[in-house]
Amino acid sequence: MLFDKIDEQTIALAGLYQSCHVVSKIAWNGEYYEKDFNPLINCILKINSTNTEDIYINISNLKTGLISFKKQIIGDIFTRSSEIRRYIASLQQLSYNLMSNEKCIGEMQTMLKKLDDKVESMTIDEKVIQLSNIYQKTLSTFEPRIVVSGDNLHLTDKIQASRIRTALFAGVRSLILWQQLGGSKLKLFFLKGKYSKQIDEYLNMIRS
Repeated sequence: MLFDKIDEQTIALAGLYQSCHVVSKIAWNGEYYEKDFNPLINCILKINSTNTEDIYINISNLKTGLISFKKQIIGDIFTRSSEIRRYIASLQQLSYNLMSNEKCIGEMQTMLKKLDDKVESMTIDEKVIQLSNIYQKTLSTFEPRIVVSGDNLHLTDKIQASRIRTALFAGVRSLILWQQLGGSKLKLFFLKGKYSKQIDEYLNMIRS
């Protein structure tokens, strides 16, 4: 039981770390890459999928998250990011607040279902704006709100702010998914080696 679903939990955690990495890159540098962002959008919309990899399209789309995840669990003080740790702690609180509010969950699911019915005809930025609006109507209502650090030039830009909210939304989705798959902070602490080995296996698959 202890080692069950380590492979799927690693995918969900890679999604979480990729979400936080994307938030940081956009907020500080305005850097935005569709390849990193597409799986984040997909994971929010794929609320009923039973295939963990399919939720993020495929494992190759999570390379950034896998690398970031590995740095955080086996790196030293020079490679670990205190900013990403802070975002994850904030997302954990936000996910707890969400899961404790059935009304908000229901409203979110209804809005996501309506969006999913028309998403095929949308551009990626149109999807981002819609998901950002759902985030504002649901997750942004909880206190304390997540404080994003960065350059005000990017934080106040409308589309960049929408991308940041969408990435945070994906972070909440990934964190809840990880927990649904049996993940926990205690398991992550004691099984760092198992997770690290699984990350390496996925990165080798991507490279081959």
